[in-house]
Amino acid sequence: MDIAENNNYAEEQLDTVATSKSAIKNNSTIESKVAQQDYAVFLQIYLCVVVASNLCLLFFEGHGSDLGFWQNWIGQLATKGYNDFNGNYPPVFIHWLYLLGQLYNVLGIPVENDLFLKFLSQLPILISHLLLTTIVFTLLKKYAQNSAHFHYAMLLTVLNPAILFNGPIWGQIDIMPVIPVLLAILFSFHSRLGYLTLPFYCIALLTKFQMIAFAPVFGIIFFRNIKMHLVGAGLSILVFLLVFLPSILSGSFVQAFKLAYIDVLHQYGVTTLNASNIWILLTGNGVPDNTLLFGIGPDSPFAIPFTAKYFGMITFSLVCAVVFLQGLYKLNSKQTFISSRREISTTLFYAMVCATAFFTLLPAMHERYLLPAVIISLVHYAVTPNRIIYPLGLSFISAFNVAMILGLRTFTVWPIISWVLMGLFIYCILELLHGKKGIKHAKGMVFKLATIKHVSLWVSLISVFYVGYFLHQRSIVHTYSLQPNEILLTYMTPISARQGYGSLQVNKSVDGNTLSVGGKRYRYGIGTHTNSTIEYQLPENSSKFSFIAGIDDEVGSANVQFTVLGDRKVLWRSSTQYGAEKDLPVISLDIKNVKRLMLIASSKGSINGGHADWINPIITLAEPIHDN
Repeated sequence: MDIAENNNYAEEQLDTVATSKSAIKNNSTIESKVAQQDYAVFLQIYLCVVVASNLCLLFFEGHGSDLGFWQNWIGQLATKGYNDFNGNYPPVFIHWLYLLGQLYNVLGIPVENDLFLKFLSQLPILISHLLLTTIVFTLLKKYAQNSAHFHYAMLLTVLNPAILFNGPIWGQIDIMPVIPVLLAILFSFHSRLGYLTLPFYCIALLTKFQMIAFAPVFGIIFFRNIKMHLVGAGLSILVFLLVFLPSILSGSFVQAFKLAYIDVLHQYGVTTLNASNIWILLTGNGVPDNTLLFGIGPDSPFAIPFTAKYFGMITFSLVCAVVFLQGLYKLNSKQTFISSRREISTTLFYAMVCATAFFTLLPAMHERYLLPAVIISLVHYAVTPNRIIYPLGLSFISAFNVAMILGLRTFTVWPIISWVLMGLFIYCILELLHGKKGIKHAKGMVFKLATIKHVSLWVSLISVFYVGYFLHQRSIVHTYSLQPNEILLTYMTPISARQGYGSLQVNKSVDGNTLSVGGKRYRYGIGTHTNSTIEYQLPENSSKFSFIAGIDDEVGSANVQFTVLGDRKVLWRSSTQYGAEKDLPVISLDIKNVKRLMLIASSKGSINGGHADWINPIITLAEPIHDN
């Protein structure tokens, strides 16, 4: 360690001493005030709030598709148990669904996708939320800086919108595997319970495989006490066998393991599934993960590392490597912490960085997968009073992601939320790389900007002007002035028209709205839905066909390929569009001697969201048609 590092470390230690003394003083104040009412009273109040909020929000309509999975899996387990069970979740939650299947058998009622099924499937989530509240409460009782810190942290935990949107409203279980991760981290600081660290992490992995994001943190923990954690690794093998025992006994272990941990890795093959992260900014939603980035060509030697899938994996791996190596460096340099609070805080911070990087950088993320970072940030804030920015920021981003899919549909804001996440992630990386210096630098920049005279007025004026200008541009309906020798296809009746959903619309989208492609609205065009084929008989002196082809902005994402045929021969075919394309070009085709023109819009696989528009479809004649 060089002199600068020694000085920096010494400063941190002095700051730790000061913080510890302040915490002791503040805690003694809290203890004296709260002791009269008893901490247990506060715990009971907050636990009651958790129960009430979770049960009340169950009555919102959940996500039908995911609840449909629970219905299907409970039905399978109720009729034939674990034999040939076809569900791609790890076994811990599957065991709960098995118990529910037996309950349905005892009650003699059909397994239906209703509120009763949602209530039963969410009971482990309610328990997980209660456990999280208890964990945060226990840490705050020891480390709370003051009563404001105590109650802010508790309220953020019990009424956290990300947790409530994900669980009781949506009907998902993403909080459930994070609880054993938290317990494993906290056990690692306990002299007698340290042996349970890896077994509990194993339980987390057996609940949801996304918990692999925390592997670098547990690598650091392992090297803190190798002998103890080797025993824990042996216990983890026993836990693994016990949890998979029903599948082993039924002869379906290989299938169950393959579905949960192997097949699921190749299930989606897209950059992002409604997740506001870096991929919304780089590619747009639902784009295949084999897309090349930054204009790199397929023949370039950099094609593989700059393919979306591998670029995401490489950048995430780099963040994990920095976390792991920094943790090992502190161990090897024998850095010790004056208070366990500092070491717990550092470990939780590492976990939060990994969970945030997992959602931000890796492809195929769902809108819900930021929740582990939210939960870790809540616990980190309980131990580290001046880090409220993380639970506030991550909770907002996570809740917004879920709300977007549950009905708060405004796809225009997706990139904005992605930029918010990137800003918070960069702030997080600054703290990881530079510690307090990075945070002070970031805060210094903010405060320097804030010293500008009337800065809030300037921000307000610029923001209002920009939003007003943006919305004005979005409200303009672009028209087209026809030349004497031009005819719009919208004035012509097709010979035939068929499509996969709805009916052909003229000068409207398939949903009956103003045509809108690439953020611009248009007066003239044809709105259809994949898979569609529209055929026209052309005038004899047709010479050129021009148009813009794109996915209507009324949907967030889809996959559509446009094709134009002339007398059954391909005149033009687009690359697959996914809905995030801007500045779409005007296509101009030579149609001399073509008698029949066919417009085709097709989707690969699902046709969901395949709202295809042919904008300003114009036939140019070799000479104007003169009326006799």
